[in-house]
Amino acid sequence: MEDRRDFLRLAVFGLATTAVGGAAQAATPSSPPASAPASVASDVSSDAPWWLVHPLQAGSELGLGWRVARLFPAVQGAVTLNLLHDDGRAARIDLSLREGAAKGPAASHYVDFIVMDGGNGAAPMDESLGRAMRRLAALVAENEDTNTDALAALEPHADRVWRHADALAQASTRLVPG
Repeated sequence: MEDRRDFLRLAVFGLATTAVGGAAQAATPSSPPASAPASVASDVSSDAPWWLVHPLQAGSELGLGWRVARLFPAVQGAVTLNLLHDDGRAARIDLSLREGAAKGPAASHYVDFIVMDGGNGAAPMDESLGRAMRRLAALVAENEDTNTDALAALEPHADRVWRHADALAQASTRLVPG
């Protein structure tokens, strides 16, 4: 029964992603089901900095219905993390370099978590997503000192908006970076 639920969740996620950004989705491997072994999950995006969210992997539950769907390597100054909710909602979170006060709803010492939904940060956010992001930030805070050199690929969100304005303007329509 659980495998069927996982299949349906991924099918809904795939349909939503196709409707929003099918061309970008086609170029990226799909996420394995939550019950997939760690070796399969790590094959999805092996260049992604999974060490940063350790012990999480693709399919790991964050609570409140949210789970990790995919993690991408740094592109345009941020690592992109896709979250999937049990009800089929998906969220794109960009992990940017924190500079000064946190810009997103969650942050660690070095990393700022930015919800890429096309808004300006003023709109209310789903509380369960915010709580899941704060859990992620706590995990990142435990791991970020293990490889600070790898964080050099990240840029502050304000710099990213300035340098990659066209790509980031379309970020709300895609779950994949670039």
